[in-house]
Amino acid sequence: MSMINNALSGLNAANVAMTVAGQNVANAAVDGYSRQAARFATVGTPLGGVQVSSVERIVDAFLNDDIWRTSSDLSYYQGKQSYLGYIEEIVGTDTLNFSDGITKISNALNAAATTPDSQAYRQQILSSSESLLQDLAQMNGAIEGQLNKLSLEMSNLALNTSSATAKIADVNFQISQAEAKNQPTSELKDTRERLIGELSQHIGIAVSDRDDGSVDISTLSGAPLVIGSKAASVTVSGTDVTTEFSGQRFTLTDQVGGRFGGLISADTNVIQPTLASLNTLVADFADEMNTALSEGFDLNGNPGIAMFNYNPLNPMGTITLNPAMTTDSIALIGGEFDGGGNWIPVGGPGDNGNVANIVGAIADNGEAFTTLVGELAITSKQNQTSITTATTLNDSAILARDSRSGVNLDEEAASLIHFQQMYSANAKVVTTADQVFNTLLNMF
Repeated sequence: MSMINNALSGLNAANVAMTVAGQNVANAAVDGYSRQAARFATVGTPLGGVQVSSVERIVDAFLNDDIWRTSSDLSYYQGKQSYLGYIEEIVGTDTLNFSDGITKISNALNAAATTPDSQAYRQQILSSSESLLQDLAQMNGAIEGQLNKLSLEMSNLALNTSSATAKIADVNFQISQAEAKNQPTSELKDTRERLIGELSQHIGIAVSDRDDGSVDISTLSGAPLVIGSKAASVTVSGTDVTTEFSGQRFTLTDQVGGRFGGLISADTNVIQPTLASLNTLVADFADEMNTALSEGFDLNGNPGIAMFNYNPLNPMGTITLNPAMTTDSIALIGGEFDGGGNWIPVGGPGDNGNVANIVGAIADNGEAFTTLVGELAITSKQNQTSITTATTLNDSAILARDSRSGVNLDEEAASLIHFQQMYSANAKVVTTADQVFNTLLNMF
């Protein structure tokens, strides 16, 4: 009977192994599926046959960590570039070029120097100034639009992140319950790894295993996201991002990684600094031109008045042409001190003594803007290089994981043939044992 029992155990083991191989083949196209393998062990009794001791998922935690880390890095740089590239385009476009606008005003002033009392030349100065203000308003509107878009994307990302952490916590609970009841958990763990992969694109994560089969997940800065079956929620106010777990709140910075980190970096390291630089340039330009005009005199011999008005808290968004400014009010006439220390015109309507002063006062603003455009271009180029590198590393990590955990159809086909032969051989043993037993019966 031991021969038949051995053969039956072999039949059962081969059947399980073929079922596992069939499961692998059936799920070969399922994203994130980890192939399984039947592990054999000799039955503990002498000549007791064989048994399937376990069905294991073929996974490597280090390879999964590589995928999640590189995926987080890639999402970080892509998230940042989606706004960095647009800001670079806005600031650097020829049609909204602040430097060109200043050049047009300078050219209009130089043209007026030939005939300072010409209404046509003076109107050209006003027109070029109004044109620059229109460009600044359009640029400011485009940047504000990006800030609104950024806030909306962060809010949607917060909802997706909170949903992912809640789903992972739920799967954690299911896995811990299944482990306690000694039930299979392979499919649940595949599901959890897919969810963790999605979460890693949203935010940089650190994952640690628990004895009950569940995992704990935190941000790179240590803020908890998932602890067993409990999950954190993520909220956004403007562009400020916080997580909340069991009543504790944590503020996220660009160091958190993932797309969240990239978006925060786009705000704090790109949009806000660019907006601050532009506001400074606009304020400096307006102040310097206003100051230069105040040092001259208009066509009627009156002291020059300011060309621009603005709110110091938001220069680019509020700068306007002084409503009191007319063609006659443009102070192109130069000034000097008389014997009594009074500042007086040096000439009449045909004097151009203040033109060079105005042109010189605003000249450096164009250079500062060109520097800003160049810095944005360099930053964008560096970030694009980082995207290329991160893409290569992520592709390599996925390939390494797939070579270890993915389904190889040729390998599974070979396994099916092997286990089919094993099944046939054991069936032959059963037939042989039956024949031997019948021969023995016929001897009596």
